[in-house]
Amino acid sequence: MRAFLITGNPGSGKSTLAAELSRRGYVAVDADDLASWEDSSGTPVDPPPAVDEAWQLTHRWVWSRARVEAAIAASGGTTGAMFVCGISLNQDEMLDLFERVFLLVLEADAQEARLARAVSPHRTEGVKQQIRDGRAVFQARTLASGAVPLDATASPESLVDTVLSFVQDWP
Repeated sequence: MRAFLITGNPGSGKSTLAAELSRRGYVAVDADDLASWEDSSGTPVDPPPAVDEAWQLTHRWVWSRARVEAAIAASGGTTGAMFVCGISLNQDEMLDLFERVFLLVLEADAQEARLARAVSPHRTEGVKQQIRDGRAVFQARTLASGAVPLDATASPESLVDTVLSFVQDWP
C-alpha cells in the first residue's frame, strides 16, 4: 500500500479532505487517532479529565511511529493508496513513511476566519495564538522538505482531484 501524508495547520481542511477521499473509496486515516500527548521531556502522558489552556500549552501532540506504521500496514483497500491526514509536532520524524507529502497552505486571514468559526472548548485564545504564531514557520519548514503545496481555500473536490493527479503520476 502506498502511503501519502496530507498535512496543514489547524483549520486548513485536513479532515474535510479525509472525508472526501473516503467518499471516493480511498483509505483516509485521521492522524488524531494515531497521536497522543507527551510532556516537555518527551514522556507520554494522559490528559487530565478537564484539559485547560495551561496544560495544553505545556504539552505536545505527537504521533506514535508504531501506530502510523501499523495504520499503513493495515490499510488494505482496493485503490492502492492510503492517506494519513493530520498534523503533529513530530511529523518530520516520520516523513520517510510517506511516498509524498501534501501541504494545505493557508494564509493568515483565511486561517483566522476558520479559527473564528471553529467551536471547540480546547481552542482557547492562547491555543489559537500558538496556532497563529506557528503557521508560517510550519508551512515554510514543510515546503522546504519537499511537500506539494495545495491552496487550502480551494474546494475539497478540486483539492482531492489535484492530490489524486499527483498520486496517479507518482512512480
